[in-house]
Amino acid sequence: MAGGAAMGAAVEYLFDPDRGRSRRAKVRDQASHATHELTYGVGRLSRDLRNRSRGLAAGTRFRLTGRSADDRILYERVRAQIGRYLAHPHAVEVKVEDGVALLNGDVLTGEDRRAVRAVRRIPGIRSVEARWHVHRDPSEVPRFQGTGRVRSPVPELFQQHWAPSARFLAGTGAAALWIFAGRFPRAVAWPLRGAAIMLGARSATNLPLRRLTGINAGRRAVDVTRAVTIAAPPEQIWELLSDYSIFARIMPDVREVRRSVDGRRSHWEIRGPMGRPIRFDAVETSRQEGSHITWKSAEGQLIAHTGEVRLAPEQGGRTRLQVQLTYNPVAGAAGHAIARLLGADPGTRLKEDLLRLKSCIEEQKQPVMSG
Repeated sequence: MAGGAAMGAAVEYLFDPDRGRSRRAKVRDQASHATHELTYGVGRLSRDLRNRSRGLAAGTRFRLTGRSADDRILYERVRAQIGRYLAHPHAVEVKVEDGVALLNGDVLTGEDRRAVRAVRRIPGIRSVEARWHVHRDPSEVPRFQGTGRVRSPVPELFQQHWAPSARFLAGTGAAALWIFAGRFPRAVAWPLRGAAIMLGARSATNLPLRRLTGINAGRRAVDVTRAVTIAAPPEQIWELLSDYSIFARIMPDVREVRRSVDGRRSHWEIRGPMGRPIRFDAVETSRQEGSHITWKSAEGQLIAHTGEVRLAPEQGGRTRLQVQLTYNPVAGAAGHAIARLLGADPGTRLKEDLLRLKSCIEEQKQPVMSG
């Protein structure tokens, strides 16, 4: 009965006499887009797996046959290796003679031992003679002046963005963990399945957990960018945008916008869930007349966010208007996904607002706002 009811609702939705044609076209576009994304993702995954297998084979050959390299090649290997463990590798001179690495120059305390151990592990290096000077205070060495930072390798699972093969393996592991958790009592199965859900969401979205959950994500959990081309010069559009007067007219959810006397701060009142008002203050961080405005929410606001409005002139007296929002909703990117399912997608709302602005400017009329 449930399946029949769902099928009937789908048929009624797609073959509605008034809007069925546009709905079917939208479904076709979404299916075509999903097919394209799937084909592109499978291609990326296959290329990544192929490249990683080649790299693994090359690394194995390097470990097995790398000992037969001459001193010139060993010198390049030593230079590359110390660059990973020293904040100022240019302060060290390297020589390689008959497989013996000679290290001279200056290093900081704590870096010398790690670098020596790393050089000893290089295939072909028989021994290491570290003749450098170890310093505690970098200010006493001229070659230590300037910024220096050790770029230690970051494990794949701790990186912000995972490679396609890592996402595939993590997703497969999440599915296996979900199935495997069913063999345990509930007290153990629930935490395991919770971990499987988090791992699966991490691999599917390729977003760090802090952006998925919104915890310690600052103002960045979700990025939304929309743009529209308007048949008007930038000066005409800037006159409306620069004092925020038009936002309450083109955005149905914006009830009121007030700017401070100095013009850098603004107070907003918008319609939230169930019609309840949400108030917040925003501070301008950058403004270039006729070009762009950037802002961020004041400290302590419920929904932390940043934004940018940018105008770019185009041929024929037209202007490209781009709006970029970066915000941290409740529950992070997961909350954003739920909002999209409920029809409260900020990206869709922003696109509709830009189209109303385009209509308002091009047709010189008051925009008609839908509730």
